Amino acid sequence: MDLSCYITKTVPFKFRGINFIFDLSQGLFSSEDIDSGTRLLLKVLSKTLDEDAKNGKAPPQTVLDAGCGIGVIGICAAAAIGAMKTGTGGLVVRAQDRDELARVFTEHNAKKNKIPAGVLKAHTEPMLAGADNYYDLILCNIPAKAGLPVLEDFICRAAAMLAPGGKVVMVAVHTLANFFREKIKTCGAEFILEDKSAEYSVFVYGKNGLGFDAAPAETGKRFLDARPFYIRNSISHSLEDITVNIKTVYGAPGFDDPGGAVIAAAKLMRRIGARHLSHNADAACLVHEGGQGFFSCWLPEFFRKESLLPPPLVLSGRNILALEAARHNAANTESKTEPVIVPAADLTLAADRLLEAAAGLRRRQYGFIAAFPEILAQSRLAKGADQFKALWEALPALLAEGGVFIAGFSSSNAQRFDRVKPAGFSRLGDIKRNGFRALGYVYT
Repeated sequence: MDLSCYITKTVPFKFRGINFIFDLSQGLFSSEDIDSGTRLLLKVLSKTLDEDAKNGKAPPQTVLDAGCGIGVIGICAAAAIGAMKTGTGGLVVRAQDRDELARVFTEHNAKKNKIPAGVLKAHTEPMLAGADNYYDLILCNIPAKAGLPVLEDFICRAAAMLAPGGKVVMVAVHTLANFFREKIKTCGAEFILEDKSAEYSVFVYGKNGLGFDAAPAETGKRFLDARPFYIRNSISHSLEDITVNIKTVYGAPGFDDPGGAVIAAAKLMRRIGARHLSHNADAACLVHEGGQGFFSCWLPEFFRKESLLPPPLVLSGRNILALEAARHNAANTESKTEPVIVPAADLTLAADRLLEAAAGLRRRQYGFIAAFPEILAQSRLAKGADQFKALWEALPALLAEGGVFIAGFSSSNAQRFDRVKPAGFSRLGDIKRNGFRALGYVYT
């Protein structure tokens, strides 16, 4: 399955006299049209660019689109600034989103609207991560459900990451307007203006002078240790008589429970046992999981309980915050190898990168794969798209001969998945639990 399967609507859009066309997805925010919050932010941005030009100020050269979604804000900013008569020189727009599917759509829409690859680059990363310089302009349609500690950090860190004379332009729902006004004031930023619509408020503010730490929220081994404001809770949970210690994070799917699909998969793993895992015990494991990392944390301990050395672990999924939580939680075990993370909207869109990760661990393929795919309703996919067939088609390249594959779904999705099983896979086990089902196969 390629990206076209996720495209469910194409809409025109006009900004500062420039005509755009954007592909939308039911799997991402604002799937029916360009949302009204984005429209208000761009209206304020246009006024800001005009006011700066009137005052003889050069257009911004370094721009950050934090939480880019399908890329509307960053793409419009890149085109509009590039079209300004004063010229832009080395304009660079960094677009970032925690969702890998959003990154892929942003790159796709940038190319569709003829934004040069050297001007706009998209990244899967938390807000304000990955920056290696100061910005003339930071733009953000801020996610209301990101968690108040994360939102507060954004206000202060964004102000500290501005170049002299730089501006943050952000839009938020009215229910958070008072919160943002207070935090902009508290962090000592220069409050420039506020614009409102019936549902949203746009805030424009400048650099702060309080010496707030401007270091970006880099991803990596110590991500949660360095950025504790992402941590929502710390819990212990018993999963098949194995206790896992989990730090859950804001902005990632799933809460303080592993969920029925993971519980069913752990039960199935226990039933299958070491007799089928020992054949590829030294091969790398791949876990494609969208939650908080319960299965990733549990898996190394399960191998130890089966008297097997935990193999190298590769973690994939759409949400970089979920992956960082999973890596952190899995690394809290006694595994000698730091888990590798590979953002992946699905296994087909990231097959090459997943094989590169296995090669980096000196493994050609994976001896074990566990997947908990996000299955979208057929109405949310392009006509003719089939996520179940696409997943089966991706597996032969990823899974070593004799390797074990376990998939966790709702019971109805599991039935649909098993129905299209191709030749070369033999059933190892099947467990149903409270509306969820885990299926196990060996690849021959």
